[in-house]
Amino acid sequence: MYNGSTLLCTDTIRSWFDWPHYKIYIDDPVFLATPGSNRNDGGAADWYCYRLAETYLLRAEANFYKGNIAQATADVNAVRTRAQCSQLYATVTIGDIVNERARELYMEEWRHMELSRISYSLALSGKSDEWGNTYNVNSLSDNSYWYQRIQHYNDYYNKNNVTVRGRNYVIAPHNIYWPIPQAAIDANLYARLRQTPGYNGYNANAEIWTNWQDAVADENTTGN
Repeated sequence: MYNGSTLLCTDTIRSWFDWPHYKIYIDDPVFLATPGSNRNDGGAADWYCYRLAETYLLRAEANFYKGNIAQATADVNAVRTRAQCSQLYATVTIGDIVNERARELYMEEWRHMELSRISYSLALSGKSDEWGNTYNVNSLSDNSYWYQRIQHYNDYYNKNNVTVRGRNYVIAPHNIYWPIPQAAIDANLYARLRQTPGYNGYNANAEIWTNWQDAVADENTTGN
């Protein structure tokens, strides 16, 4: 967090500063025009579910996985042209597409969720990221595109090792996935749920289902 060249905050996990969220402030003209209303702050308008810009960026991503870089570039540039950007891409990487999502869809998506999804899709495609890395869907908890972006771009998690009230603020590769709550594991009576790799209680020998047919068959057998 900078003010010109002065660093104002080195820890945005524990330190927050108020700033106007104009992007998520939407006036409801019908509500504001209601006679006798005791509110005049708006903010109750309907939200869109999907935007054209997001469809372009999703298609750009799909074209990248297919190896159609020219069309992926055109899709990203369509978004930038609409935003009146002065610079357009000659060719895009997956990193360019992800960066454009951050700019265009700021505060409109959960970044961890999107980077996790993209990490899985990128691994399935076999395409390399902007640093030349390729990934395996079966070992994303060991290394993933999500984790590499943190290592390259996040100056907090990749450089600091801060302990506050006994909690260590660091990111590990396995944090791409959330842990299964222990309460859910304990509540599963007939089969032990396998904890997510990297978390306490993980056991690689715990049996897991790889398709829904086996899960249904087990349910019918146990009566659970």
